[in-house]
Amino acid sequence: MEKTIRLDKEAFLSMAKVLGLSEEDSHLEELYTYVEKLFPNFKVTEGIDLTDSEPMSIFVLRKE
Repeated sequence: MEKTIRLDKEAFLSMAKVLGLSEEDSHLEELYTYVEKLFPNFKVTEGIDLTDSEPMSIFVLRKE
């Protein structure tokens, strides 16, 4: 049986702080609840082989 991965609140608050959010933000509890439900779905990405994949460029230069 596969172990369920959980995001504990302390880790979430630590990440939120790094991203510039404050623990006093009124929506942080709602955001935690939402992220906590999504977090176990990220386990699917562990098995993806990206060996021959190039990183996607997020910048697109305009041709003038």
